[in-house]
Amino acid sequence: MLLEVIGNTVENRIIDFLIEGRGLDYTKKDIADGCEISRPTLYKVFPKLVKEGIIKPTRTIGRVQLYTLNTENEKVKALLKLEEFLLKKSFEEILKMLL
Repeated sequence: MLLEVIGNTVENRIIDFLIEGRGLDYTKKDIADGCEISRPTLYKVFPKLVKEGIIKPTRTIGRVQLYTLNTENEKVKALLKLEEFLLKKSFEEILKMLL
């Protein structure tokens, strides 16, 4: 639903994936697979998302770095509110159809 409003770009698909899995951390491979994008494509846009503070590193397992959505970032907070609003509207529409 969020992608319909903000656009279906690679960056937005990554953010949407991380919003859906909020509170979890992922490897870059997990993110690429979850967003159905190639790893080279992920590696092109990922540094920008980290630099902007949208994604933050969490922990390292062996040699693998894990990442999560930075819910303290102002842009992310705004997107989370938008997601909440869209879900609420969707549920209201479903209830209207059922009644």
